[in-house]
Amino acid sequence: MKKLFWAAGLALLPWIAVLGVTLPDVVAARHWRLAWTGFDAAEAVGLLATAWLHGRGEPRTPFAATATATLLLADAWFDVVTAGDGVVFSLLMAGLGVPLAPACLSVAVPPPGSPPARPGRRGSPSGSPTSAGWSS
Repeated sequence: MKKLFWAAGLALLPWIAVLGVTLPDVVAARHWRLAWTGFDAAEAVGLLATAWLHGRGEPRTPFAATATATLLLADAWFDVVTAGDGVVFSLLMAGLGVPLAPACLSVAVPPPGSPPARPGRRGSPSGSPTSAGWSS
């Protein structure tokens, strides 16, 4: 599996160069509202799922938190690079979303020295009674 990921990542490099040279600067997109509202809805679901799973001490919390952080960072990127005349508003929105990504990742990655998670055990994100830095 590792070789597949290496091959896919390396194969994307020349494709990125092709796109950088051949794609137009401006494109009229269909379903623009649907794309953005759907993306923001996915972020909302991710944040709510992360909060719910984290609150229950579910071992699946890191999956939701990592996916949500990824969505938040991708949203900020596209907000800024597609801003056009509304760049100030887009920077403001990115400034609101970007700090949530590390917050999500802080839930996904246990603090150094914390006990390992025990799958299937509820009560706290680390599997033990409330660990320092995890209770909210």
